[in-house]
Amino acid sequence: MAKIKEVYKEVEEEKENEVDDAEISMTIDDFIEEHTNLIKILRSGDKKALEAEARKQEKELKEETGDE
Repeated sequence: MAKIKEVYKEVEEEKENEVDDAEISMTIDDFIEEHTNLIKILRSGDKKALEAEARKQEKELKEETGDE
């Protein structure tokens, strides 16, 4: 019985981590701007720029998933 409860707990925890199949849309211009910036930072950004971008991306992700 303990094993069943353990498996059930794992399944419930996984469900909590899932994101709904919601869609996010952006204009093509915003998409190009966002990815051009990301590519630039990933290829040549210093540690400070990489950390700043990571914080920005983390904030966006939290806003979209409601994990604020």
